[in-house]
Amino acid sequence: MVRKNIIISSLLLGLVSASPLHQKRQDLPFDSYDESIAAGADSTDSPPVGDAVPQVVETFNADAVAAEVVEAVVDTTPAEAQAAADAPPEVISVNLLKRDDPATGCITRTFNGPAVREPDTPEAFTSNPAFASAANDAIKAANVPAGYAAVPNFVNLQAVAQDKSYITYVSSRLGSYDVKQCAAICDSTAGCTSFNIYYERVPLEISKKTQVPDASLGCPGLADAASATLIKCAFYGMPLVATSAKQVYQFQGKAFKVVYAGSTAFTKSTGPTVDGFQGPVTFGNAAINAPAPVIDNGYLRTQTFGTNVPFAPELCAASCNAQTEYNAKHNVNKGQACVFFNAYIIYKNNKDGVFTCAYYGIPYGTSYAKNKGQKDNSGNVWTIGSSYGYYLPGNYVAKN
Repeated sequence: MVRKNIIISSLLLGLVSASPLHQKRQDLPFDSYDESIAAGADSTDSPPVGDAVPQVVETFNADAVAAEVVEAVVDTTPAEAQAAADAPPEVISVNLLKRDDPATGCITRTFNGPAVREPDTPEAFTSNPAFASAANDAIKAANVPAGYAAVPNFVNLQAVAQDKSYITYVSSRLGSYDVKQCAAICDSTAGCTSFNIYYERVPLEISKKTQVPDASLGCPGLADAASATLIKCAFYGMPLVATSAKQVYQFQGKAFKVVYAGSTAFTKSTGPTVDGFQGPVTFGNAAINAPAPVIDNGYLRTQTFGTNVPFAPELCAASCNAQTEYNAKHNVNKGQACVFFNAYIIYKNNKDGVFTCAYYGIPYGTSYAKNKGQKDNSGNVWTIGSSYGYYLPGNYVAKN
């Protein structure tokens, strides 16, 4: 499957003063969230089984995406902004995964994990004590990578992460169940915020062309076919949570069962710094809730991004600066400059996080981080995670 990386910008410019709802309170961006999810519906959300069709990932270029965000803000006229709620969101292509075309043939795969042979069954694989021991050792304080934290309730599972922010994975580069090596790769991968390390049971014999069993090439993938163990690290642009783990069994060839063990997730424990802004100030699982009426208390607008755009507050910073230019040029939002933004992830019914930014002409601190979620008229529960505040110099507020 080709991964489509998109950015959705829900431009609410001018709508603050036009909407009575926004005058009363600051709501979460329900509509633009749903647009983000719909636009990313066909995105890849987890690594392929085995090494099926190797992947090459083009680097996420935050500067290029930020330029698109700025252009979308600055070039939007007030008249167009007033109608933005009825217009389709802007979708900007960012990058694609490319796949190669290897030669044909049937081969014995290479693998980097210990074989489970006596018995060689899915049940023996998932209950292997060595896999559980490696996973549980990885979350001990001395072994957790610097700058990361183990995801609560996502330790030593038989399930793997599925999230639309999936970037890529590595296997052959790993010589063992090494979380520090995975963290180093994540740190060097643009847009990476979290990773999932795990053992995967795969068939030993595969097609050279497709990297999966192929009966026509003499490797049918029967139920009792010999297995191999891959150690994998999959990387994601959004913080993983416990509900990201999905226990999905797969079959390859005629009947070979692929299963997982020792699956553990880690996410970065602090928000990234942003050039030109102070912070991040941690707001945890709450977003800023400006006093009502919000139009008189600095709230400018809210912006959501595509489901597989990474958690990248530098995009918010670019949009915040563009908002200042726009407001001054068009005398929108009383001409206020954007001096503070709240970057966070919004979840619908505890899944499918969407990167979101809210912009303000007045700085707010942790005492205003009160919006831990809302329930809409359809009964959906909306919650917040990984919430951070960023301030233009001279506007830093810790607690006000």
